[in-house]
Parts: sequence; structure tokens; C-alpha cells
Amino acid sequence: MLKSLVRLTSFGIAIFLSILAGIVISTADDAFPQGADYKASLDFTHSQVSKDQAIADLDSIADASGLRVSKVVADPNDFFNSRSLYAFGKQNPQKPQDLEWFKPGMTGRLLPSSELGAASLNGPYVYSGSKSAVDQFVGWIDSHGIERNVIAKNQGSILGQALVESGAWLTFLTCVVLSFTTVITWYVLRARARSLKVLNGTPAQKIALNDLLSLLVSFGGPALAGLGVSAAAVAIEGKASRLPEYLLTAGAFLVVAAAGMILCALVVSYITWPTVDGIASRRPPENHFRTAGEVLKAATLVLVAVMLPVLGTSIGQATELANQNAKWQVLKDHVALRISVQSDAEFVSRQSELRQISESASTAGKLTLSYAFSPRMHDRPSQEPLMDTGEFDGIAVVNPDYLRVISPLLSSSGTSLQDAGKQLAFDDLPTGIKEFWSDQFPLLSREGAGPQGNAGLQYYRYTGQQPFPALPPVIGEMAEFRNPLIIVAEHPESTFNDATIAAFLSSGNLIFNDSAWVGKYLQSSSLATAVLSVDRVADAALYNSQLQNQSAGMKTLSFTLVLLALIMSIAVSGLVYALSRSKRLFVERTSGWAWGKALAPRMVWEAALACALTTGMYLALGGTARPEVLWAFAGIPLYMAISWTLHVGFAHHVFKTTLARKA
Repeated sequence: MLKSLVRLTSFGIAIFLSILAGIVISTADDAFPQGADYKASLDFTHSQVSKDQAIADLDSIADASGLRVSKVVADPNDFFNSRSLYAFGKQNPQKPQDLEWFKPGMTGRLLPSSELGAASLNGPYVYSGSKSAVDQFVGWIDSHGIERNVIAKNQGSILGQALVESGAWLTFLTCVVLSFTTVITWYVLRARARSLKVLNGTPAQKIALNDLLSLLVSFGGPALAGLGVSAAAVAIEGKASRLPEYLLTAGAFLVVAAAGMILCALVVSYITWPTVDGIASRRPPENHFRTAGEVLKAATLVLVAVMLPVLGTSIGQATELANQNAKWQVLKDHVALRISVQSDAEFVSRQSELRQISESASTAGKLTLSYAFSPRMHDRPSQEPLMDTGEFDGIAVVNPDYLRVISPLLSSSGTSLQDAGKQLAFDDLPTGIKEFWSDQFPLLSREGAGPQGNAGLQYYRYTGQQPFPALPPVIGEMAEFRNPLIIVAEHPESTFNDATIAAFLSSGNLIFNDSAWVGKYLQSSSLATAVLSVDRVADAALYNSQLQNQSAGMKTLSFTLVLLALIMSIAVSGLVYALSRSKRLFVERTSGWAWGKALAPRMVWEAALACALTTGMYLALGGTARPEVLWAFAGIPLYMAISWTLHVGFAHHVFKTTLARKA
């Protein structure tokens, strides 16, 4: 059984290291695609450069300096599995070409910058070139007031990023424990043979060398099989052209793992070397591993207690974040205006034009309003709530088009607000909300009157089961409420005054569901000179969804390897225990004792160890103040179930060999 576990573990280690090699290559692809040397996250929010001018400038810089620079954009139609590059400069292909990403299932195209369309200028860019070309590009960024965060390519950083961002560091830590466990297990299996060789006078160097060679053979076969399976998977995914790079990276990881196991094996061999006294006393040679087995088991249990809260919360958070960001898919075609104004006076002068585009969009059915705020504003976390909202956890001001768009998120059947909400009269609202809205609405409304009796507003208490999503006044963010007050403005362009409409447009709360319509409108409007770009509001969130989806998958793999490490460590301890008490177990079993009675003292010890270590880690991790640490206690029943199964299995095996006089 232990030999099978050793082979399975070796195979599992190879599979993980192969996956890690793929993650490293994918991380390099994600961060520095097409062999780029730098990645920059640019924010044009406070820049006055227009989108057309930015594209033209970057094309010119690329052509003049030889800089290779591209904008990375997640595909809104398949944001989990598609990412494209928009390359600047005429030296790049002017027709779309397919990109070969290493990540399985990931697709994308290399497109010319002229096809950026409604894609946001904000976000990641990758570039490479001579020092003068890079300096020219960075100088252009700074001269236009564009915020930047630049990262240079570094292999060590890529490995660190691959481990941290994907959640693979948990799996890597588990892999280290698994490697040590594999060495211990193998030497337990070789203990009797080593004792016999020492007894026969075999030189110690020869015994140690044979043990190392047998360990490497035992590890190497399954490891090569795992590497072969992974390479076949890469080829099947259509990435055959990347196989040399992949095999070189995965092979390097396996060589490092083998070297680490050899060092560990030398230490274990020295500590557990058979002694003359041990052989003369006729004690089972496996007894040398009793302490090591218990320490290894305790260490693994501590690892489980530490990792379960991390895994439980991380997987939940990663999945929740991925799902939350995926909600942006319903807004994938919606765009916002990035408006250029040099002063407050210019902003006021543009308000009538902004109202006109809102009116035209509303008439054409292209206008979407969503404005959310909670009682405690984001910039006032330590102060008293802005208002008393009673039973409501937030307020969302929306129009009917927004409710139609998000209806798939409220129910799989597309429930409307009439089905998932209860209409309220203004006088039925909590006192705090009535006072706040009565004070604020006259400042926002076109008529300048209070909200009482305003036919353009309707109030609803949301009663749906799913969280209600709404957009706060921060572009790229989405808030979710469980029990919000929803204020529906049938025609926001006529309900709110010009200043409010302009503010909603600037903050991304008043958006459009058809970029082509916006582009056509601007072609015949003087507002075009004030609009820097028309950007999809969901781009940043869709890109983030890809990263979160990858993280959730890697942490699920971590849990699988943690489970394997736990099984291996308990198996070593269980076998050593059964062999060291083989005579007593034989007598107890032949006397009619059930395994439950014969193993009761051992199970009491196992339960006490599990409870003590888990409780200790719960307190050490600050469990009294961190509810997620309660996940650590899930390891106790898991540990006991595995321990009981393996102890009974090994006890039964030892009993049978003793009965057959093979012991």
C-alpha cells in the first residue's frame, strides 16, 4: 500500500510541478505577452488627451522609435477565455491575426490599434524596445498627466507572481511537505532491508547509495509519467509549438525537486541508520521512524489547520469575486463618456450639450442610469453614518432600462422589479431617508421642488433573493445590496437638472447601451470636441474576472494535495504503530477483540492530538477575532476519518502477515 502511495505522490508532485510550469509560462504570457519586457497599467481618467490623439501619438512613437507596444483587452463576449492585443504602429499586421496563448482554452487576436473602438484606454499595456524608445514612451505618458504603474520583466518576479496571484503558493508549500513525506515513507519501506544488509556486513556507503538510487527510481518513473501526461495535455490543447519551452521549464522544476529529495534523504538516512543494539534487540527496524512519523503527522496536521481557513475563505472569496465580476457581463456593451473640461466654467458650458445627448439617448432607448450610495460614504468610514436608512442597507437610483438589463442577475427567469419588489409611497419611507432625500432632491431636480408628489419617481423595497447590483460614483466598481431602497426615475433626463445629468455622465453612472449610436451622435454634435473617449464600463472588471477564476481553480488543486499529504503522513505513522505493536495486536485479535477495542487507545491519542493542535492553531491565528479561522476545526473529523481507516487497514495487514508467519 505504501509503495502505491509513494508512486501516487510522486505522480502528484510531477503533475503539480508541470502545472506550475504552465502557470509560470501563462503568467509570463499574461504579464508580458509577445515577449514584452515591460508592463504598464495606465489610467487616463485625469488626462486631457483624447482617445484619437492617444492612438495617433502611440502609433507615431512606435513607428519612429521601433517600440513594440500593445493594449491588452479582455473580450467582453467571453471574458473568462479570451484576451486580445491591440498593437500600435504600422510595423504590426494591419489585419487581425490569431494569438496563441499558453493557457488552455484562452483565445485572442492581435489587432491593429485602429480597431480599439469602444475599448477603454485605461488598463494594461505591454511594450519592449531600446532604452531610448522606452524613455520616449514613458516621457509621453508623463507629459500628458497619465497615471502609470510600470513593472519590468524579471524571471524571479514572474515565478513569485505565478505562486502568489494564482494561489499556487499554497500548493507549492504542500508539495514541499509531500516530498519530505515521500522520503520518510520510502525509508520506512527500506528499513528491514537496510537492517539485513548491515547485519551481513555490506559497506554503509553502498547501502546509502542503493537507497538513494531506489528512491530516485521510485520517484523518477511516476514523475516522468506525470510529465508525459502533462506534455500530452499541452499538445492536445493545440500548444505543440510551445512544448520545448514547457518541457524545459517543467524539467527544471523536477530536477530541483529531485535534488531537494536527495538532500532530505541523506538527512533521514543518517538519523534512522540501523544500530547494533537495535538489531540485537530484535525490535522492528521501523521503530526508528516512530518519532519521525509522529512529528511528520503533527506538522502536516498543523499545515492542514493553517491552510483550511485560507483555502476555505480563499476559494469562497475567489469564486465570489469571479462571480461578482462576471455580473459585469450584463453591462459588457455599455459605454461611458470620458469628458475633457479645463475648468468649472467649461464644465457648466457643456451641461446643455450633455443634457441633449441624454435626451436623445433616452428617446432612442439607449440610456441607462444606475447610481448607488450607502449610509456610510466611502470617504467617511470612521464617522457617523450619513443618514438613518432604517431597514435598508443602501439606496439605488435607477431607470427602467437598467432594471431590464440586470433582470437576469436577479433571477434565472429574468424577474422584473414588480415581481421582486414592493412599491412604497414616499411617506412610508424611514424618517432619515425622507429627510435626506427632501434636502438633496431639490438640488438635483430640474424643477427644484421636493420629491413629494413627483410623478417621475417611484420607490420600491427590494425583496429578491439575489443581491441587487448598482454602480457607485466610481468608474469600474459595482456595489451589491441585500435590502436596498430602489428609486426608479422613469425619465432621468427630464427629472434631474443639467448639472446632475453632467455629473452622472462624468462619474459613469449615466451610461449608454450602444457604442455605435454614441459614435454616430458625436459625429454630428459639437460635444465631440469635449469627449476624449467612449469606453466600455466593464473592461477592468472583466479582466479581473479572468485572474480570479484562475485563482479559484489553483486553490482547489491545493486542497487536493493537502489531502494527499495528510493521507501520506498518517499512513507512515499508522504502519509504524501497527508494526511496533504487531504481537499485542495479534493476541488481542485472536482473543476476539474488535478493531475498535484494540485500537481504542491509539484513536484516543489521535483525537487528542488533532484537537490540541487544531485548538492551538485556532488561537494562534486569532480565531476569536476572525470567524473564518473556524474552518480549521473542519480538519478534525477529516483527520479522524482518514486515521481510523488507515490504522484499521495496516493493523489488519500486520495481523494477516503475523498469522501467516511472514512477519
